[in-house]
Parts: sequence; structure tokens; C-alpha cells
Amino acid sequence: MNYPPVAPKSPPKHFKKGSLVGLLMRERIIEVGLAIAAAIPVLISLTILGIFLYEAAFFFREVSLWQFLTDTQWTPLFASKKFGIFVLASATLSIAAIATLVAVPLGLLAAIYLAEYAPLQVRRVLKPALESLSGIPTIVYGYFALLLVTPLLKQFIPDIGGVNALSAGLVTGILITPIVSSISEDAIENVPAELREGGYSLGFTKRENILRVILPIALPGIVAAVTLAASRALGETMIASIAAGQNPNLTLSPLVPVESMTAFIIQVSLGDVPANSFLFHTLFTVGFVLFLLTLGLNWLGHWLVRRHETIMKGLTIPSAELESDTDKTSSLTGAIAAVNFPLDTQISFEKALTRRQRFDRLFLSIALFSALIGVVVLMIILANLLLRGVPILDWSFFTSFASRKAEDAGIFAALAGTLWLLVLTGAIVFPIGVGAAIYLEEYLPRNTFSYILEIHLANLAAVPSIIYGLLGLALFARVLQPVTGGRSLLSAALVLSSIVLPLIIITTRGALRSVPQSQRQAAFGVGMTQWQAIQNVILPSALPRIITGMLLALSRAIGETAPLIAVGAVAFVSFVPGFSLTDLQSNFTTLTTQIFYWVARPQKEFHDLAAAAILVLGAIVLVMNIFAVLLRDFYRRQKRISE
Repeated sequence: MNYPPVAPKSPPKHFKKGSLVGLLMRERIIEVGLAIAAAIPVLISLTILGIFLYEAAFFFREVSLWQFLTDTQWTPLFASKKFGIFVLASATLSIAAIATLVAVPLGLLAAIYLAEYAPLQVRRVLKPALESLSGIPTIVYGYFALLLVTPLLKQFIPDIGGVNALSAGLVTGILITPIVSSISEDAIENVPAELREGGYSLGFTKRENILRVILPIALPGIVAAVTLAASRALGETMIASIAAGQNPNLTLSPLVPVESMTAFIIQVSLGDVPANSFLFHTLFTVGFVLFLLTLGLNWLGHWLVRRHETIMKGLTIPSAELESDTDKTSSLTGAIAAVNFPLDTQISFEKALTRRQRFDRLFLSIALFSALIGVVVLMIILANLLLRGVPILDWSFFTSFASRKAEDAGIFAALAGTLWLLVLTGAIVFPIGVGAAIYLEEYLPRNTFSYILEIHLANLAAVPSIIYGLLGLALFARVLQPVTGGRSLLSAALVLSSIVLPLIIITTRGALRSVPQSQRQAAFGVGMTQWQAIQNVILPSALPRIITGMLLALSRAIGETAPLIAVGAVAFVSFVPGFSLTDLQSNFTTLTTQIFYWVARPQKEFHDLAAAAILVLGAIVLVMNIFAVLLRDFYRRQKRISE
């Protein structure tokens, strides 16, 4: 029997109208707070742009734009001042060009091997080894270029300088190889299987199919990879500063010392430049040019990546149910219409096939060697560091302060400064980064504005770290000096927070996106508000990946050198910061900056000290990465048990 529904005479006893109003107000306050966190990256970008425009305006009051673009000398530190930016730009472009010439063939061949040839077990080893090259602190690459690559080149090119553009370019190329490899591999894997099969049906070998079908289709993605890698090379600071020198020369020879834009910024930052001085304005004008160059390349690269993804998604392959055989044949033939397959009319088919297979084996060998470059470079660097650094590692090395005498020098203050920066950066960036990601992923509607914000975050993550160092010098060390103490540990933590914030937002958004939509719907189905669903369902599920991304971002932060030098890291500190605000406003040094100052010294003993400090830095990064993996696996096991 069906009874007519009867409305309740009063709401349930546990329901109170006031509690609902309070709950909605709480939801609104939380949403506003998350929106403020999401606005911080935009504010950082606007601040960078505003500071550079402000300082450049003062510079161009004294120097005409024509002189800036056409002068053939760069001598702002001399009595006879010349301001030809092309001198610095030519060195920067020369190093980037050499790096690109190294990275493109290595990265592309490695991507081909990993995507088309590598067995699963081999891929699991080679791919992380190759990608780990981009995670090595650039100060280590500077050490590698100056003390290993340059002496090796001298054996073949006796006239090469002790510092030169060639060494810097070669090592920078190794640094950016993983960028080319990773993005190119994605582009290759996105090529539809039907087009691969079409190439094989025409009689192509695997090499011919790759070169004549797969690579032409994946070309837009590969071009995007090269563009982003070139942008990374343009903004590289420590390798250029250490290995290329600080001698502004307008030359096409890669064998002589040169000075890139980033090296000039480091050179000036090593001194105490008075605020509002003309040299101070010059410093920011050079940074502004670098910012515009890298920003333009980043925008172009990300646009090409997204355009290629859109093309691949829209690429339709004919189906038997919908199209006739004639249509299928014409569609598939059109996709490979430009292919000119070989016609061996003078020799027998067997000899032609043998020759083609021989070329295939040679191609496979070259691709395998390119994929092994990560393992080879890691082994060479590690072997050199162990050989030179292990004898230095003793208790005195860990408990002594820096000294002008190598036998008395240690890393006590540098290690303490690194750990302090790790803690402060994590405390600052974690709530802001996670809050911004929650707002962008869970609250902000999917529209053109959200798309622009996503591109903006990707570009912000790719801005050269030295640009953030200049931001810290102008904002945190100058404007906010009453709070930060000027060139201090607190200013350095704020700079590193600005650097890793986009990375944490991107990784956290990825973690939130991985939570199944059904869990959200279930939370709303039992009456949860949006924040309650986020707090009780979404965040617990995404937490392992959030923590992993956080630890990986912090491991990058403690490997930074250039922005810390710009914001005031010193070579000698004879104390360890305490827990008071005054201590956080004091001078500081870190492992990376201590390594830089030791590598810059000519004595071999200081180079050995740098090798030992690199081993300690590498151990910290390794422990953080292992902890991130173990923590992620622990949460995964707990989740499986609860299910």
C-alpha cells in the first residue's frame, strides 16, 4: 500500500538554521582564503614585471635604446662605460646554440629508443637515469665543466681557454637533454598505432617507419621540446658563470672566455651594489632582457605542445563500420602521402633488405647510446666526486666553519643554512601552494581564464631562477628590509618559496585531478559541502602525491645557487643561525653557495672541498627523494588496506 508523503512538522532536532548560516559563512571565508593563495603567483609575475620596467626606465634615461642595441662593447664597470647588450646576448646565444646542438640529437634519439625499442625493464632504468640529469644542481654541472670537461678538451684543442663557451655549451646541453627527450617521447607515443601499421604495410623497416612516418607526424611536439630546452639553456646561470668566464667579448669563437647575461648578473651580485645606483639599474635591465627572451620562448613552446596535443586528439582514423574501403585507403594513404619509399631496381631484393637491416641495427645502436648518456654522465660525475671528496669527509669537515685555509675549512655554517632554508621554504610555500591548487582545481570554472592561468603557471615555473634572485634583491632585501633584515636568511627563504611555488601548485593540481570523480560525487551525495568533501575525501586521497611533489620541489630548492648569490649569500659565516627572528635576519651561506666560492678558488685543495660538499648535498637530496617514494608507497598500502 502506498501512503501519501507527509511533510515533517518541524526540522530534525539536530538541525539548526543558525548552524547552516555559520557553515555557509565558513565555506565562503575558506573559498576567499584559497582565492587569495591562488592570486599570489599572479602577483609575483606582476611584481617581477613592475620592478624590471621601473628599473629599466631609469637606465634608459641615461642610455639611449639605439646605443643599447648597437654598441659593440659592454663595460659598465669601467671608467669608459659602454652598454652594448649584444655583447652579452651573443655569448648567451652562443652557449645556448651549442647546448641545443648537443641536446637535440641526444634527446631525440633517446626518446626514439625509449618509445620504440626499449623493453619495459630497460625503460624503467634508463628513463629515470636520463631524467635525473635535470635534477642535478647546476653548481655540480659548473664543477663538472670547469674541472673535467675543459681539461679534457685541452688535450684535443690546446688553444682553448681555461674558461670558454664551448665547455659551458656542452655541459648545458647535457643538462637540457632530458627536456628534449621527455617531451619528444610523449609526442612520439601520441602517434596513432594505425599510422604506424600503415607504414609497416608499405614494407618499411622499423627505422624507416620511424623516420618517414612517426617523426613527421610528431614534429610539432619535437619542435616544442627544442623550444623549451633552448629557453632553459638561455637562462642557465651557474654553468655559464663558472665555465664560460666573465670576460665580455663580441666573438664567434667558442674557445675564448665570454660573459653571458646571467654571468654578468652574478658578477655584479657578488659585490654590494648600492640601491638606486646606475649599476643597480643596469643589473635589472639585463635581467629584463633575459626575462623577455625566456618568457617568449616558454610561451611559444607551451603553445606548440598544446597545439600538438589538440591535433593528436582530433586526428581520426577511419573505421570499417563507418567508411568504405576506398575511403579508408585514401585516408591512410593521405597521412603518409609525402613518403618516398625506397625502390631498389639495380640490386636484388635480398641484398637491399640486408643493407636496410644493417642500417636499422646501426640506428638502434646509436639510439641506445643516446639513452645511456644519463647513466654514463652520472657515473663519471660520481666517480670524480668520490675520488676527490671522500678523503675530505671527516668529523672536522662537518663541524668547522669556512676558512681561507683549505685545511681548516668545513661546512658547518653552510649545512645549517641549507637545513634552515629547507624548513623555512617548506613552511612558507606548502600552505600557499596547496591552497592555490585547491582553488584552481576545485573552485575555479573551466574557461578561457583558467586556461590562461594554467599557461601562466607553466611559464612561471620555467623563468630562470636568477630572475627570482633579482626579485628578492629588489623586494625582499630592499623594500621589505625592516621585516627581513635585508640580505638575510629570511629573504633567501622567500626567494626560494617564489621559485618552487609554481611547481608545487602544478604537482598538487595533478594530485587532486587524480582523485576519481566518483569519490567527489559520493561526498556530495551524503550531504557534504564542497570544503567538507575536499577536507575529508579529496585531500586524504591526494595526500601521497602532494607530499611527494612537495619533497621533490624542496630538493630542487636546496640545489639553487644563483638566486641566493643575488640575494646576498656570503662566502664566510662564523656562526649558526638560532631560533630567534634576529638570527633569521642575519647573513647566511648554504652548501651550494659555499661550493661556488670554493670552485672559484684556483687552489686544488678548495676544489676537493667542493667535491666533498657536493657529496653531502647529493646525500641530502637522495634522502629526500627516497623518503618521498617510501612515504608515497606507505600511503598507497594504507589505502589498499582500508579498501
